[in-house]
Amino acid sequence: MTTRLPLSWSFQFSDHGIEPTVDPESIWLPSSRRRWVHSALVRAEGLDELNLKEILLELAENRTHPVLRGCGPEHRALMAREGWHSRQTGIEATLILDGPAPWYPSRSLRELERRARNKGRIETLYPVNDKEWSWLGSHLKELRLRSHYSHRPSLDHLFLSEPSGWDQCLLFWRNHSLKAVVGWSRNGPRSRHLEVLMRSRDAPVGTMEALILESIRMARAEGVSNVSLGEVPFLHFRDAAHHRNPARYASYFFMRPAFSSMGLFRFKEKFRPNWTPLYLLGDKRIHSIVLFDLFWQSGCHRLLGYCLTHRSNR
Repeated sequence: MTTRLPLSWSFQFSDHGIEPTVDPESIWLPSSRRRWVHSALVRAEGLDELNLKEILLELAENRTHPVLRGCGPEHRALMAREGWHSRQTGIEATLILDGPAPWYPSRSLRELERRARNKGRIETLYPVNDKEWSWLGSHLKELRLRSHYSHRPSLDHLFLSEPSGWDQCLLFWRNHSLKAVVGWSRNGPRSRHLEVLMRSRDAPVGTMEALILESIRMARAEGVSNVSLGEVPFLHFRDAAHHRNPARYASYFFMRPAFSSMGLFRFKEKFRPNWTPLYLLGDKRIHSIVLFDLFWQSGCHRLLGYCLTHRSNR
């Protein structure tokens, strides 16, 4: 199995013989008196279970009872042996590009891609300096104004929204107008994670599918073996027999006015991914007060409040 960091953590290769370094970003959770490590930049020669465990244990030593989100079953199993606790918050869609049964797109996905490519062109960016990041950031802000979410409050710290944290970005242009963007981070030596997908209201049919399929082709050519399409929150599977029919947590109904988990699930299900649980991890039990802190610090309360008071704009 490919060793990965939690979602929205970033991995960079370091020179041979250099000790791994970790630059975490965290927020104090006042009600639960924990520290939410929402992202981190890890520089290392490689990544395996041993140095991943050392990285997470070091975080626990240097911070007051850390909470990590976006952790998969492999992280949960690794840290359970160290006495850590977990709580499931959603599910993750992953595509395995190598091995005995590598992923390839269906005919319907390829048809959607063909339709979109007939209407525009795809550009790939690997931002490397502040000027390129600034250019891309300004285009993203303008694109958001033309998206379905133009007036909604944005969420904080749940994904890498700034291009400076991305490993790769693909843009869809039509008639010199930016219609859609997907941004990817690298959360392991052979892993990529979808951080941002955004489209304008008038983007051609199949635009997002085309951007993702082109991203996957490039990932495969670069030796990436695990592509994460990201989290769908508030859902879980009762057992393996229901892996295409997720159950809903109570938080799903609470957040439904503001966030369509099932809509996101149906979009990602088009790619026929592997669905796996996603967890919060911590060195102490993760009680409901931690969920309240995360709800507040991530800005979910602002988004929910806006959607409840602006139903006619939805």
